[in-house]
Amino acid sequence: MRENGKSPGFAYIAEHIFAPIYPVIANHIVTESGIKSGRCLDLGCGIASLGISIAQITEMRTYGVDLSREMCRLSQEKVLHHRIADKVVPLIADVHVLPFQNGCADLIVSRGSVFFWNDLPAAFNEIARVLAPGGQAWIGGGFGTKELREQISEKMAAINPQWQNNSKERLSPENQKVIEEAAEQTDLVCHTVRDDSGFWVVLSK
Repeated sequence: MRENGKSPGFAYIAEHIFAPIYPVIANHIVTESGIKSGRCLDLGCGIASLGISIAQITEMRTYGVDLSREMCRLSQEKVLHHRIADKVVPLIADVHVLPFQNGCADLIVSRGSVFFWNDLPAAFNEIARVLAPGGQAWIGGGFGTKELREQISEKMAAINPQWQNNSKERLSPENQKVIEEAAEQTDLVCHTVRDDSGFWVVLSK
């Protein structure tokens, strides 16, 4: 898995190691929210794995939003590979300043990105602004199931011995609290889903 002593890049990890979690997460979010049509935003999407999984099981038009031009290029390649270009649109944009109209998004998802946002209150205020009435936002770091989390942890530890410590820090109660407090500063209804697979802050309008 290593090449010339170097760890594989993010795109490889997302596509090959984390790949099993996205359909599970997508199915859970769609089932729990009941939202299957309209517009979905996948924020900090990387290579749009979660957004694509949601588009594949719903009638939603999904925007894969990432600040990285390279991630958007790779997202476009993945979208074309899955023959889903009519439903998934990669877009270069900043979660802190989203290029969408007020109340335009029926479902907003973001897995693993929130830990790297520079200004949590600003980002959550943008989420609140673009979320449509009756919509939901799922922001967090879930792995789908406890078993998938354990499998990925084992594989990632073989690549990067520091990964488990970094993951524990990101998912620590202290870090979760900071994220929850930022979400609660919005005018949305917030609750937290927390289990052995990770956690999500769920915001409803």
